Amino acid sequence: MEKRKIDMVFVIDGTGSMGPCIDKVKEAAKKFYQKFNEQMILMGSEVTSLRIKTIVFRDYLDDGEEAMVESPFFELPIDLADFEASLAAIHATGGGDIPENGLEALHFAFNSDFTATGLRDRQVIVLFTDADALAIKERETAPGYPAGMPDETGLITEWIMPSQMSKLSRGKRLVIYAPNESKYKELSAKLPGSNFVPVELSTGLVEFDFDDIIKIIAASASN
Repeated sequence: MEKRKIDMVFVIDGTGSMGPCIDKVKEAAKKFYQKFNEQMILMGSEVTSLRIKTIVFRDYLDDGEEAMVESPFFELPIDLADFEASLAAIHATGGGDIPENGLEALHFAFNSDFTATGLRDRQVIVLFTDADALAIKERETAPGYPAGMPDETGLITEWIMPSQMSKLSRGKRLVIYAPNESKYKELSAKLPGSNFVPVELSTGLVEFDFDDIIKIIAASASN
């Protein structure tokens, strides 16, 4: 059985319509470590370390400081209480008109302080949204927009050729839950190790059972 360290980043659309999805993430938090481990074992992998963090995104034009909220990594199960408290502080609000700044959120996720960098380890990023993304840098003139944001080509390069190429090139996985007609689907096709799961605009992420989401994440982390 493959022994793996896993670093996981949940990138979550924090706007108003995402309330049901955020509630599901909060409800699943207590059992996530156990269920994820069980699925990994079924797929032939043993998790020896699991670190997890969240990045909540909205819209820089409408939400200012709340447009991008990034937590530290929490080690599960040791930091479970702190992880739950961090999730409890997430509320679905703001965003203005769709689309949102999800591509900027991926930039921050790609550049997380990963430590699971061994040959068999995995860095898994999972994005949840029920809306399309703004073109990256479209909000460049909005107050609080971060300096040094890459364009789309630069974002793709960050994924394909990270600064620690030798450590991270083979272990990265990306799972995107987003509408079929969105920039995310186009982007996913350009990113190796990416899995796009379409979300219906009419029902958003309400249709998904989180146990099924865990199975997809585990399958991505095991391959």
